[in-house]
Amino acid sequence: MDLHMGRIAKVQEMMRSTAYDALLLGPTPNMFYFTALQTSPDERLQLLIIPAEGSPVALLPEMYLEKARSVLGELFRIESWSDETDPFKLAEAHISAIKGKCLAVDNTIRADHLISMMKVLPAAKFDSAGPLTEVLRARKDEEEIRLLHEAAKMADAVMARVQGQVKPGLRERDLVAIIEAEYKKVADDLSFKPIVASGPNAAQPHHSPGDRLLEAGDFVIIDCGAIHKGYCSDITRTFCLGRATDQMKDVYRAVKEANAAAFRALETNSSLSGAELDAVARRVISDAGYGPNFIHRLGHGIGLEVHEAPYLVEGNDLPLHQGAAFTIEPGIYLSGQFGVRIEDVAVITEDGPRFLTAFSRDLVEL
Repeated sequence: MDLHMGRIAKVQEMMRSTAYDALLLGPTPNMFYFTALQTSPDERLQLLIIPAEGSPVALLPEMYLEKARSVLGELFRIESWSDETDPFKLAEAHISAIKGKCLAVDNTIRADHLISMMKVLPAAKFDSAGPLTEVLRARKDEEEIRLLHEAAKMADAVMARVQGQVKPGLRERDLVAIIEAEYKKVADDLSFKPIVASGPNAAQPHHSPGDRLLEAGDFVIIDCGAIHKGYCSDITRTFCLGRATDQMKDVYRAVKEANAAAFRALETNSSLSGAELDAVARRVISDAGYGPNFIHRLGHGIGLEVHEAPYLVEGNDLPLHQGAAFTIEPGIYLSGQFGVRIEDVAVITEDGPRFLTAFSRDLVEL
């Protein structure tokens, strides 16, 4: 509980130095970050109220009361409500008692819950909690980095086992089932539905795997990740079924070099901005003649969610910092032909940047 009390104290200090009077959290990764409580989001209101001054309050359905007591202990004052009552009246009573009415609201709280709160609190100002929650969650501590590394090692192990099962004649969806089965052996869950994209489908970065049969001569992109004790991993590798053509090798070489160049740039200056790091990788791909075919950002933050701050993209001029964890995933996509993406999870530690995923980035011809 000391960890979560420390996080609550930090966010309260941040609120006192800004215009926010309270932080309202739903059953989201933010709730887990501040409390370690994990529940199932549904139509019932689950609300954690962290005031800038004073003790936090948890408003929860009765069905979560026992679990909340075991997890939260003395961390939050817990108030439960039954299905025949109006939980928004309960929320109104607690929030109305807070001095000031500028409320920072969880970015992914249900829209119907937010609308109901706005109705019972017409004088309150509602704003995004992102400036509070994203800043804190983007600075991973040593324990978070350890869990991210363990999740990354699971992704490496699954990729190694799956590599030997990539064969002509398999449907993309068959390979997805194999990947999911392998993750179930080692991880708490998958961080997202795996992507398997073969042949011309590999030119779509977020292809939905279907019935296409893998064929000799295909590039096959596999993008997947684990959840371990709440923390995510994300890895992408591109395999070739049979011999790669000279063009395929040229594209693969450019993507691999873009991945390596971004990491080398971090080793030189770990305070580069997301935009600057994106530009480093993009320059390599442009110099190889494929600039227009790199059609997405270089990467995204990773932690309790597989996509979170910071984002490595043009326009994000905030410098990276110690504790930042993110993907480096350059890609080249040639419409109607093939695509290549190589993705790793990196983190900036006090000793500099580290790759957490370690599976070989060399071209593999199966």
